[in-house]
Amino acid sequence: MDIKTKAKQVPITNLYKGSLRQTGKSLIGQCPWHNDRVASFAVFPATNTYFCFSGCGYGDSIEFYRKTHKVDFKTAIKELGK
Repeated sequence: MDIKTKAKQVPITNLYKGSLRQTGKSLIGQCPWHNDRVASFAVFPATNTYFCFSGCGYGDSIEFYRKTHKVDFKTAIKELGK
């Protein structure tokens, strides 16, 4: 398995700091990138993707790591692929 594939398989739920609650097939919580009074952040475990309903973006575990740690794509892959 290559490093990019391995990095994409890291569960976003393992990277998310905070609590998420089950709502149907998704997990809902507060967005890690903006002041969130209402839970507007969703994680979709079946596809290992996330989406912020307030406009902060969407993506996979690589993008989540990149955005949270303010690193470039290559660094995110290297860190997650360990």
